Amino acid sequence: MSSTLPGDASLTLPTTLTIKTITSVQELISDFLNNNPAAILDIDEAAQVDLSFVQLVTAARKQAEAKAGRVLLARPASGDLYDVLKRGGFLDEMTPEAAHFWLHQEKN
Repeated sequence: MSSTLPGDASLTLPTTLTIKTITSVQELISDFLNNNPAAILDIDEAAQVDLSFVQLVTAARKQAEAKAGRVLLARPASGDLYDVLKRGGFLDEMTPEAAHFWLHQEKN
């Protein structure tokens, strides 16, 4: 896990993280962040993921940072999430911060 601190709380997400469920997933993450300063998103490796989820996570990170909180991934992106990041060009020329967040690579 990427740089966790005491008090960081884990949120297990549903296995469908697509446009069909994104509103309920957004509410789940927002409610969790309203009650916790940090969220460690636990995404099943077999989860169905599309670009709407990547956009949601990006927005959730900004929302958390605005409140001095943070969002982390429980483990590096894999499965559909990794494929969506790759197809969407997110893995091309990643910043060290993005590589640290999505892939848990050390910052240089």
